[in-house]
Amino acid sequence: MGIEWRIIQREWRLVMARPGEVLKPMWFLLLVISLIPLALSPDSTLLAEIGPAMIWVATLLAILLNMDHLFKDDYSEGVLEQWLFWSRPFAWCVAIKLLTHWLFYILPLILMTPIVGLMLSIEADVIAVLLVTLLVATPALTCFSGLGGALTLGAARSGVLGVLVMLPLFVPVVILAAGVITRTTDGAGVGPLLALLAAFSLGAAILMPLAIAAAIRLNIGGST
Repeated sequence: MGIEWRIIQREWRLVMARPGEVLKPMWFLLLVISLIPLALSPDSTLLAEIGPAMIWVATLLAILLNMDHLFKDDYSEGVLEQWLFWSRPFAWCVAIKLLTHWLFYILPLILMTPIVGLMLSIEADVIAVLLVTLLVATPALTCFSGLGGALTLGAARSGVLGVLVMLPLFVPVVILAAGVITRTTDGAGVGPLLALLAAFSLGAAILMPLAIAAAIRLNIGGST
């Protein structure tokens, strides 16, 4: 586990050196949710009805804030080139990078869900299901964000370009998550949709590191 541990240690040092990169999405989510009652209505019934969808959209946008930084620093500092010569497959190193990004940047954002849910008067069972959908779906979103970041490495305004490239992949995940939440509020079973959402994330976790590795190799080869 030496190489894997080195990747995790580097990510942790980057988090400690720039804690604002972790706090920025959390503040963004909190700000957006705080503005909803001001922009619409303070009526608790209305907020409870639209709250889960608003939290999901705000969380998705918050995740995209750090998308262009996912591989940008490693690319500019030559770390990605070093991965090519390591004893582990390049796609495996990419997978460890995606995992650490999810743990250090996405998971703290998800853990804020109960707080922002209470701010919008969402019922406890709906908050619990919302939390589950985020835990199940965000690995796929992280992988798609990684692919967008890898495809736009070295490009000007890579963040905006990456969002446009990856937006079609985000849509099915959001639709499935919205379906789970809607069925929860209607009192219907959510097992099949959650299983499909989990399968989506599992497929992304298996296939996306290979695609990201290929995209990074292409960018590294084009820059040399």
